[in-house]
Amino acid sequence: MSRTQLVVLGSGTPNAEADRASSGLAIAVDDLPYLVDCGHGVVQRVVQANAASIIKWSTVDLTRLFVTHLHADHTVGLPDLLFTPWIHGREERTAAYGPRGLKDMIDHIQDAYRVNTREHLGAHPASPGGFLADVKSVQAGLVYGDERVQVYALGADHGDMEAFSYKFVTPDKTIVISGDTKPVSGFADWAGTPDILVHEVYSSAQFASRPPSWQAYHSRVHTSTEELADLAKEIRPGLLVLYHQLFWGMAAVDLVGEIRASYAGPVVSANDLDVF
Repeated sequence: MSRTQLVVLGSGTPNAEADRASSGLAIAVDDLPYLVDCGHGVVQRVVQANAASIIKWSTVDLTRLFVTHLHADHTVGLPDLLFTPWIHGREERTAAYGPRGLKDMIDHIQDAYRVNTREHLGAHPASPGGFLADVKSVQAGLVYGDERVQVYALGADHGDMEAFSYKFVTPDKTIVISGDTKPVSGFADWAGTPDILVHEVYSSAQFASRPPSWQAYHSRVHTSTEELADLAKEIRPGLLVLYHQLFWGMAAVDLVGEIRASYAGPVVSANDLDVF
């Protein structure tokens, strides 16, 4: 029987934090990972998780990537993803899926590191493609499928940039990942009733303490605890996992408390290296 795990590699935000890498999740099916986003520190978290026997797979297995949008906290780890696993012995090219602009971003990364690549190609002639990526632009609908998983995309609403939510359907679990987004009409119907809903969130209670310009921004492109609680009541996931949490000084337990004030289902606030 297949076994699917959600591994939190980075639960953070654009703000650098001592105990959180920025956005990165892995859906591992029979110990084969499908990576969602690659912020700073994500590849290092894979090394840490492997060393601690939290996971059985390693960096060389990072060959499938799904990007929600092109903000830096979701993509600044791309050079690390392209080159470090290659140095570790990865031979397979990375299959990367994401919004328009991802190919241009990766092409520019390759150009920026051409001196690095030339040097290491001399030392790794048996792995000439392990640092490369095949990029496909995503549209709503089925974007990927193999014998372990089918991946569906839905357009998210994160301001002016193209963004997506993803749904992973495996033989034993359905996992929905919001990416950065405000509530989107049709999301609940698209999500169905997943085993796990991973959703970004900001504190409604702390929102009033933010400067007006930031209030305007966050209410336009992110999801509050009140909005997420309403969404969760409609979807009823087996487990609601909060990530990309904008605490603004609030403790995780209190952020969860904001959700539980009007939502009775299971909910947790994710930390790096959590496994569900």
